[in-house]
Amino acid sequence: MKNPAAIGIDLGGTKTLCILVDKRCRPLDSVKFKTAPHEGRAQFTRNLIAATTALEKVAQSKKMKLVGIGVGCAGQVDYKKVKIKKSPNLLYLENYSIGKILQHAHNTEVTIGNDLQVGVYAEYKHGAAMGCRNVLGVFFGTGVGGAAVIDDRLYTGSSGMGGQVGCILAQPVGGPKAALSHGIIDRIASKAAIASEALVMAVKEWAPYLHKKVGTDLSQVTWGVLNRAIKHGDHRIEEMLRARMRVVGIALSSVVNFLNPDMLVIGGGLAAEMPKLVIGEIEAGLREYLVPEVSKVLKVRRAELEESVAIGAADGALEKWQIKLQ
Repeated sequence: MKNPAAIGIDLGGTKTLCILVDKRCRPLDSVKFKTAPHEGRAQFTRNLIAATTALEKVAQSKKMKLVGIGVGCAGQVDYKKVKIKKSPNLLYLENYSIGKILQHAHNTEVTIGNDLQVGVYAEYKHGAAMGCRNVLGVFFGTGVGGAAVIDDRLYTGSSGMGGQVGCILAQPVGGPKAALSHGIIDRIASKAAIASEALVMAVKEWAPYLHKKVGTDLSQVTWGVLNRAIKHGDHRIEEMLRARMRVVGIALSSVVNFLNPDMLVIGGGLAAEMPKLVIGEIEAGLREYLVPEVSKVLKVRRAELEESVAIGAADGALEKWQIKLQ
């Protein structure tokens, strides 16, 4: 087949992005819609099919054949049954057979993967980590998540959750109970953790610009607002972020020493908004505790792809199609 195409879907808690790609995973067109949990599963299904149908029509207009659809979703997925098992941001889609629904609508193969895993795989094949054999990716968003490529293969683990770094114990103060409170990376560097601490600083008038902009509304504390607050002189916010990113780097050093990767890719909204601060502090904390031989080969880079999850999901669908041809 000369002109195969695939669709990649990034199924997020706020929005769902569908991208049409060619055989080299180059984006051709996209459709985005609000995931809108309050509208229910049936409406989500209608929106999803409308989006993928529109993209298939684009492919047909270009004389291309849709050979697969890939889905990237937060949480735990069933690779064989192509369904969403558990997703903390999409409770109304748990046990949702997205594969059967898409396959029925388009008569094509459907694949599924954890969003971070397919996103890091996209960076490995098409982005910042091209040419590397061993890659660890860490992304900062609603939570802190990670994934790994080992010897040119995506590592999914025995239950599909391989590569997760958010639960790494970063501050073991307080014994075993630390892991249940403030001691893990996710509760130090997630959006909720950082925004909450920043808001406390604003209320105490340690961050006057932030207080002026958001008052006491936690939902208004975005990565962009925090970046602007730092630029307008809210030095306490910068100190807090630097300290937390340094701790993240130190915590990640044990994983990096164990995996001995070629590259650590840092992504997500926080890294995109403040790359120099985030990557600089993580790398400083990291290298302080790395074995010299591990540090020597390691590169630390910011993620390059804007839509890595959708592209990685599409790539997985294309790979499955290619395997079937062999």
